[in-house]
Amino acid sequence: MPGTRAIERNNVPLPVTAQKTYTFTARIPSQCNSMNRNNLIGDKVSRKSNVSSKNLSTTTLTQNPTMLSSRRSHPNEVSTPRGRSNTDVQSVTSSANGLKQQQQQLNGSGSDKSVNHNQQQRQSPPPPPKTECTLPSSGCQAECVTPSKLFNMMGYGLQNQYLFMHVHYLYLIDCRSREDFNQSHIITAIHWEDALSGNVYISLVERFSEIVLYDAKGVSPNTSSEMRRIVSRFSTSNSRTYPTLAGGFEAFRLSFPFVCTQSDVRSAVDREKFLTIYPSVVLDNQLYLGTGNQAANWKIVRDLKITHIINISIEHQCVFNDKIKYLHLELEDSEDVYLKDCFREAVQFIESALENPSNRVLVHCHLGISRSTTLVLAYLMKTYHATVHEAFRFLRHRRPIVCPNTGFLRQLIEFENELYAHVYTDVNDPIFY
Repeated sequence: MPGTRAIERNNVPLPVTAQKTYTFTARIPSQCNSMNRNNLIGDKVSRKSNVSSKNLSTTTLTQNPTMLSSRRSHPNEVSTPRGRSNTDVQSVTSSANGLKQQQQQLNGSGSDKSVNHNQQQRQSPPPPPKTECTLPSSGCQAECVTPSKLFNMMGYGLQNQYLFMHVHYLYLIDCRSREDFNQSHIITAIHWEDALSGNVYISLVERFSEIVLYDAKGVSPNTSSEMRRIVSRFSTSNSRTYPTLAGGFEAFRLSFPFVCTQSDVRSAVDREKFLTIYPSVVLDNQLYLGTGNQAANWKIVRDLKITHIINISIEHQCVFNDKIKYLHLELEDSEDVYLKDCFREAVQFIESALENPSNRVLVHCHLGISRSTTLVLAYLMKTYHATVHEAFRFLRHRRPIVCPNTGFLRQLIEFENELYAHVYTDVNDPIFY
């Protein structure tokens, strides 16, 4: 039985796998040395042959076709193995550098591109020449105020609106004779003798925001004894200035007779009873900017001799259609409202109205701050070659509360670009906020 099992086991086929052969030889010292030498020589030859093959593959890239064909015709030729010489390295390096220089000349290096791009950004083209702004100036010295400026101060002040109702806002001192003062004076003014006698205490002078002196014809304080006495009396405790009215009372009464009176208006009660807040004068005897309530007050419209009104609001109706020529733009005060489409129409309406020197235009919205201000700025830009910044400074000097919303301001800057093919105004300028 054991023999039978062995025969059956030998008949089972074994898997065919790669067999590893191990050769064991007895190494004698002399044989080991000769074998090591032979192995070293073989390694060197194999390495040299590899190098030669690499050199052959490298040099064939630069050799001409005839050399390649000659080598192909002698397949049994044994090439002499050699290393890469210095001349070969220099030739390959020079050719690579030449290709690199050509590529830089054609495309330019990355650093040169970045430098040129930055220089182009920094060296923006200069703005095109622009026609000089022709907005009218005040025409008087710094220590004086014009009649229009004083009138605007009485309505909206230099910084805030409706301060004229405040007792200690504007202190007007009439330096004419008592007889002229009693006959007519600017409303709320006090005679200079009453000021010196203590009817208005010197200790309260510090509480007034603005103090303006005027005489009959607007002489300098240095030539008026009354003005010199007032200034020397009130300037003992402070270093503030006291501007005078340019042209004096006569110039003011000629432009604004409805703001002159014989009454003595001083207290807060009298102010509420007798004072009227008028729109702001933008251009003397031509253009005014106000509120919707003022445009609906016939006394104000009649006193200012208004003939044309631009009503840009949905809050107020055109109430004097039989007497006034209107342009009604029913738009809201929102940054999403595209008001720029109305610029040309509004400017044309004002220009055609002012062709007649006797006409006067009032532009209003609800409060005279944003919508109506934007249209007036567009007119000043178009008519007087002003940028948004120049027109805004001019208008704010006459009405400190003007403030177009950001959407309208951006549309004005677009209009500036249309007029001058360049943007001169920055929407982030602090003057607008």
